Amino acid sequence: GRIDGQVKIRGRRVELGEIESAMAGVPGVLQSVVTVLTDPAGQKQLVGYLRVDPAVADSFSVADLRTELGLLLPAYMVPASLIVLDRFPLTHNGKIDKAALPAPDAVSVENYVAPSTLIETVVVDMYATLLNQEVVGADDSFFDVGGSSLQAMQLVTRLRNDLAVDVDVPAIFLAPTPRQLAALLRDKYGLEDVELGEEGLDGLIEEPQPS
Repeated sequence: GRIDGQVKIRGRRVELGEIESAMAGVPGVLQSVVTVLTDPAGQKQLVGYLRVDPAVADSFSVADLRTELGLLLPAYMVPASLIVLDRFPLTHNGKIDKAALPAPDAVSVENYVAPSTLIETVVVDMYATLLNQEVVGADDSFFDVGGSSLQAMQLVTRLRNDLAVDVDVPAIFLAPTPRQLAALLRDKYGLEDVELGEEGLDGLIEEPQPS
């Protein structure tokens, strides 16, 4: 690989072109590019950008893409953020202008998806507390809402202390949303979960029966 395509992430040397090739090989992806951004905590993070075939855009899932990349690449090579763009910014000579690519945005209220299970609610609360976010939804990536590698380690500690599960940091990269992480905790670690009704957590509180 080209030397200028190699970066060091969390002590490991990573070839950006290898990640781009893996992304481009996933059905529905027309074009991909991977870059490195430094988060507010000073940690380097991989960010993947892609263009999707308009014919499958309505059914294309970034979560499914992350799962596919998890099967193709080591966890440390799966981008912390995956961003779909209609088109890539170009330089005057027609090359992708990496400096003009948008940074991952924090979650907006308009995109909020409420947690649907008890474990999802617990994980959402952990994200909000660790990342100092007022709004975190069930489908929001830990890294897209401000999480760093250091905070992922803190999240792992919280999960071990509060839920008694021996999760590792790579699991957070492969299951970065509360919904995905809750599914991992159920399927791999056997945690029991409860579906929430329309009333949310209030629906789990039994009304006192009249004597």
